[in-house]
Amino acid sequence: MKGIFTIMIATMLSAPTFAADISGKVGIASDNIFRGISMSDGFGYSAQGSVSLDNGIFAGASVMSLDENSDLMTTMLVGYGFDLGGVDFNVAYVDRGFQGVDIDGWEELNVRADFDLFGVYYSKGLDDAGDFYKVDSSALKVVDVAYGDWDNAGSYWEVSKSFDLAAGSVKVGYIDHELNDEDFSDKITDVDNFYVGYTYKF
Repeated sequence: MKGIFTIMIATMLSAPTFAADISGKVGIASDNIFRGISMSDGFGYSAQGSVSLDNGIFAGASVMSLDENSDLMTTMLVGYGFDLGGVDFNVAYVDRGFQGVDIDGWEELNVRADFDLFGVYYSKGLDDAGDFYKVDSSALKVVDVAYGDWDNAGSYWEVSKSFDLAAGSVKVGYIDHELNDEDFSDKITDVDNFYVGYTYKF
């Protein structure tokens, strides 16, 4: 599966007739939360970079700090975005790993569909990794809402609001997470708290 990275990156590099959009962002947060779960158990930082072509192909990489800020969760992905019947679709292969901690990484096949009033995201875990789905919406205008479920790792509700600044943006929100399987209680702590984060994009 990791050969997909080589093939798609080679395709991007061999397509000089397509315009490339390169972007990145760095952020800090009162808690790094991933799929409703606290990854940093307090203050954390993150960084992300991506490149996309106007033919729909994109690739990206990111890091997120864990409990000890020297430990990291890493993500690499390649994918393709397209419009079908007025609905925006993105499909991607994702490789998630960990640095500094004894946690096995995993691979995913992801698809996201954005409709006028809401978006649907589904992640198929490979090699016995758990599946994840999320439904989110900005239709309320006042706040964004989301619901996600990650197999035995738990489900969560999230309410959030983002504010654009002259340099970057601020996001505030509330997460209510509940374990689906008590056997995971020694590995995952339920998150029921407010958070705030700042992101600078470039």
